[in-house]
Amino acid sequence: MGVLGGMGAAASADFYTRVVSIAQKTYHAEEDDDFPAMWIYNLPVTGFNETGFLDPESVKSQMIAAIQNLAKAGSDFIVIPCNTAHHFYKEMQASVQVPILSILEVTAKAVKDAGFSKVGLLNSQSTKQFHLYEDIFAKNNIGTLSTTDAEQQQVTQVIGHVISGTQGANEIESLNNIAKRYAQAGAQAVILGCTELPLAFSEKDCSLPLFDTTGLLAEAALKYSYNI
Repeated sequence: MGVLGGMGAAASADFYTRVVSIAQKTYHAEEDDDFPAMWIYNLPVTGFNETGFLDPESVKSQMIAAIQNLAKAGSDFIVIPCNTAHHFYKEMQASVQVPILSILEVTAKAVKDAGFSKVGLLNSQSTKQFHLYEDIFAKNNIGTLSTTDAEQQQVTQVIGHVISGTQGANEIESLNNIAKRYAQAGAQAVILGCTELPLAFSEKDCSLPLFDTTGLLAEAALKYSYNI
């Protein structure tokens, strides 16, 4: 397994921890060789922050180069625990022969399998800007609710606090207030469409069921690793 991380670093570390935990609890991993081999490339992308791409072509080139390095290292498949990075999914996949598991596809399948038809989105400004979840959910006949401009500013602040390790009770309150509005508007669940957000907000904090994209990708990666 190749992991393209660094967007951000805390989210990537969380992904690795999830893989280890799921392997232990679900697949009863006990010995070192019960866990999948992993290449982790923590890429500090320049020209990319939570509000968007300052230089899209440069960001795309950096990501493609990193994906190719993971493939050359011997990865039999690749995952990217960053939602916004999937804006360049087609270009990255076209650059290598090994499959890249899409966090967007994995999440859409989980929501569809759960039988939900309308969800609220909590994601970064850039993921919202590119309509990454709106588009894939529309293809699966799932309606979406998005943040207002003021709410998105709050979400962006939460993401920033997670990156710097300063999240706490205020962040939980901000996100839960948005989730409550979504519930009033008919949402059946909330999508944590930024891999920083599960480090600030969990299902015990929320008035609706949560789909944690980090956890979903970790589960999909292990199923692929174990050929399940």
